[in-house]
Amino acid sequence: MKPVYLLDTNIISEFSKPRPNLKLLKKILNHGNMCAISSTVWQETIFGYQRMPEGKRKQIVGDTMQSIKDSYEIIPYDKFASEICGELQARCEEKGKTCPRYASQIAATAIANGMILITHNTEDFATLQEVSMLKVEDWWE
Repeated sequence: MKPVYLLDTNIISEFSKPRPNLKLLKKILNHGNMCAISSTVWQETIFGYQRMPEGKRKQIVGDTMQSIKDSYEIIPYDKFASEICGELQARCEEKGKTCPRYASQIAATAIANGMILITHNTEDFATLQEVSMLKVEDWWE
């Protein structure tokens, strides 16, 4: 089955928290085989992990990352997504609004693959939604 939901970085970071949002985790479990992450989210995750000091917390995050890598398809940021991303950035600029680079890549990957973006940072994607057909859901609610 093709993934329907693209999980944002703030979603997968919940997996390694001492007290994750249980409502979110339940929803992800119910939709597990329909979820994926983007290569941009994976990049952000690797970057965050590499910046962590050595210790127990870093080990927990590393183990969680391995589990994520084994469990979810990583959707590439490809030529089609990059074309969409360029269009999104230009549309945002026309409206006089900034468009965060990683957010626009994640949004473009969702659009290019006909997926719904799952994030708790809906404000980061508000302008992108205004200028495109990006669908966003917040599973915290």
